[in-house]
Amino acid sequence: MSDSLADRVVLVTGGSAGIGRSTVARLAAGGARVVTCARGGDRLAEALAALPDGVTGVVADVADAGDRARLVDRVLDQHGRLDGVVLNAGLGWAGLVEDMPGEVVEGMVALNLTGVIELTRLALPHLFAAAAQRGRADVVTVASAAAWSQVPPLTVYSATKAGVQGFVKGLRREVTARGVRVHTVNPGPVATEWLARGHGAPPASDADAPDRLSRGISSERVAAQIGRSLTSPWSRTVAVPRWMGLARLGEVPPVDRALDLLLSRQADRIRRIAARSVAVRTGRPPA
Repeated sequence: MSDSLADRVVLVTGGSAGIGRSTVARLAAGGARVVTCARGGDRLAEALAALPDGVTGVVADVADAGDRARLVDRVLDQHGRLDGVVLNAGLGWAGLVEDMPGEVVEGMVALNLTGVIELTRLALPHLFAAAAQRGRADVVTVASAAAWSQVPPLTVYSATKAGVQGFVKGLRREVTARGVRVHTVNPGPVATEWLARGHGAPPASDADAPDRLSRGISSERVAAQIGRSLTSPWSRTVAVPRWMGLARLGEVPPVDRALDLLLSRQADRIRRIAARSVAVRTGRPPA
């Protein structure tokens, strides 16, 4: 099982676009049986129509406790087991903390952090069973290079991803000896609708989505590392691209102190740059 995706049952969250959609396509092409979810049924149906047969879509919000339970039940009802979970669904928000609406903070924490922990908790009994029966099971979290260096205007987003990184480290120490590998894939900027969706823009059709994409690497590059994690003989923490691992230097003295002083003096400039970026991606005038 360590070098093959064939016949593995994998749940991928946030599979209607971006990294999730690329991941579903890659895993299905490798022979995995994939169940994926998204909040929007129309966009999910559009994505599934372009994917191989055998991929199942479920309309579900990972931030909702009832939807999380229903999602795991759907996988078990359809396939009878669960071999791996790819925790990809997430939202971001660009701007200063003082400018964030409270409901955005709560929603981001609920999806990016609580959703990851709680869906993992629900999946673990079934992952342990898969590890005992088939030799391995996997949890893959899509974190961010921002987890390693908290730089405005992504302060709250970075905090949620740093929480995911801490969760992964602790979880590895709980489950590795029981056959569950725990991975984290930490991308830098990726060309997805991440910024537009985080600021309330509705899902775009496939035809319209390119105008909304943030600058960055292709989602397929991240999906490739997710696929490698699911076939790795050991747990992995990987940056995409690899050089993004240098973000860890932002936590090392005296670099961290220098960033404190430098960035805090640029708050107004950071606010303006973030507002322009959001306006371009959402088609709305800067706030």
